[in-house]
Amino acid sequence: MKIACFVEAYNFIVKSERSALMKFKSTAETMGHEFEFIYKNDISKIAEYDALFIRATTDPSSSAYIVSRLAEQSGLKVIDDPHSIRTCSNKAILHDLFYKNNIPSPKSILFHGDYSRETLDSIFITLGLPVIIKTPYTRFSSHVEKASDETQFIEISKHLLRKAKVLVLQEYVQSDFDWRVGILRNEIIYLCKYCIPDGGWKVRSKINGRNVWGDTIALSRDSISPGLKELSIKLSKCVGNGLYGLDVKEINDEYKVIEINDNPSIYDGYEDTVDGDIYEKIINALVS
Repeated sequence: MKIACFVEAYNFIVKSERSALMKFKSTAETMGHEFEFIYKNDISKIAEYDALFIRATTDPSSSAYIVSRLAEQSGLKVIDDPHSIRTCSNKAILHDLFYKNNIPSPKSILFHGDYSRETLDSIFITLGLPVIIKTPYTRFSSHVEKASDETQFIEISKHLLRKAKVLVLQEYVQSDFDWRVGILRNEIIYLCKYCIPDGGWKVRSKINGRNVWGDTIALSRDSISPGLKELSIKLSKCVGNGLYGLDVKEINDEYKVIEINDNPSIYDGYEDTVDGDIYEKIINALVS
């Protein structure tokens, strides 16, 4: 079968990401399939392939989403499919998804810019301080800020509302790491700890004026706790049958989902260091 892998030039900048892409290619070819990287200029060729694997950043305004829709309309097997992109890329949609499906997550509120005394008091009574402020479309911890008091909240939220019609406000849950659970076809394919860097409060934190990433610690997927496994698969099924990365906080042996992402990170030497067969599993999902 012919697999198209949609990428952008930036996907090849970081050595570990570039190496992972080449592992996907070599794995597919070893399994007897063709695997070609395609770019924006190749969109017209989509119908020539049997499957599409997207590695470029996805959201409904991106070229990757257009490619995903065209591929699905042409009958290709697609990872990430358009429905998964629309659902996972919008934190406001996830807010409703968690609520409707009883997914344990930090307390959260949708905020449209009402700064009345009554609304502000209600926010801080419900969520406490500090409070996390997110735009609907976030990637790699961008457009996710923390306000320590009311003055900061007003300043940060007004700034973010310049580019968004609604914000997601969330209670702050302190932890040393986030669980990252990789899921494919509603099965666990990898398990990691995304550590919070010293002096930071999220996986990618600005410390002393520069962005700092925390360590990635890979663990055997078989070591996942029954509770985390059950929760991860339940949420995955609420979204679809694709490739997802769940970010989960563990507090006092209880789990709270922060978000579920389509197009999860897979870097050589990070997510794949224990369960190295994730490349083969993803290729199998594309060609089966």
